Amino acid sequence: MILTPKVRKTLDIATRLVIATLSISYIFYRIYALPAGQVQVFVSSVLAGKEFVYIFLCLIILMVVNVGFESYKWKLLIQQSEKVSLLTAYKAILGGMAVSVYTPNRVGEFMGRVFILKKTDPVTAILLTIVGSFSQLLVTVVAGSIAYIVFAPLYLPLVIFESTWLVKGMSVTLAVVSLLYVFLYFNISALHRISFVVPAAYMQKIKNGIDAIAACPKRLLFIAVFLSTMRYLVFSTQFYLAIRLMGLQITVSQCMMAIPIIYLLLVIIPTVALTEIGVRGSISVFLFGLLASGHELNTADALAVLSASTLIWFINVAFPSLLGVLVVFRLKFFRR
Repeated sequence: MILTPKVRKTLDIATRLVIATLSISYIFYRIYALPAGQVQVFVSSVLAGKEFVYIFLCLIILMVVNVGFESYKWKLLIQQSEKVSLLTAYKAILGGMAVSVYTPNRVGEFMGRVFILKKTDPVTAILLTIVGSFSQLLVTVVAGSIAYIVFAPLYLPLVIFESTWLVKGMSVTLAVVSLLYVFLYFNISALHRISFVVPAAYMQKIKNGIDAIAACPKRLLFIAVFLSTMRYLVFSTQFYLAIRLMGLQITVSQCMMAIPIIYLLLVIIPTVALTEIGVRGSISVFLFGLLASGHELNTADALAVLSASTLIWFINVAFPSLLGVLVVFRLKFFRR
């Protein structure tokens, strides 16, 4: 059905308002719903910590760098179909975060990015975006698997006795999965060979996207993995700084073992937007509890971990999403 300009404009405005309302409402709901204990721990850390200003400034700068790496990666990938500036890519990432902040596992991020493009078919843009997400997933799985192989033999037996078979079994499984991810990612052009499974009615719609993915040179795939690795190092550093800000006495090496496993579990465990912070916090408390000689964290330390996890969510997700709402108001969702 062909829409008139007036109808398109009305639908665009309505869509923008719905997205903005959902994004802002969800973010403020999550802030309002924070337990009083977390707020108290955060405030006391701010008042007592001499390094607060410097660490908080570092966290903000690293957030900008984090989004910058993702923007550059998306720009390089989307150039297989349409050339965009780095500024346009940056806006696309922020807009995608605004759309995805309230969706399960942030699946709305793909849709939020593609509407900033002028020429590229949405399906093609989504498929190229998925390649970038796959590169990030690859880094998360590999880093988490390595951390588990190092971490589990040292700490898991303290909680689960006679767990040698479990540790070895999971280590082998994660190693195999990591190798499989590497193989699939660097052979993504093989999508052409399995395109026959796509129903003929939809084949033409995604053919251009498959062609664009298949045309990605190996060099571009390596660059995407490199940029994903840099992003991974950035938000891992942020997590460590947040832990330090909250006054938790955990060494750098312990954090570098626990943080990759936290991110790996967040990938494995399906979450809806309303429970994401809770899942992230629960996993963090459990793993940092293992680091505390296999015992549970006391109430103060558990609240510190939860506060650090929430702070990272606010800086890396909530704040950029609020900025992304401004981008959403410039997007056109209905072009025909």
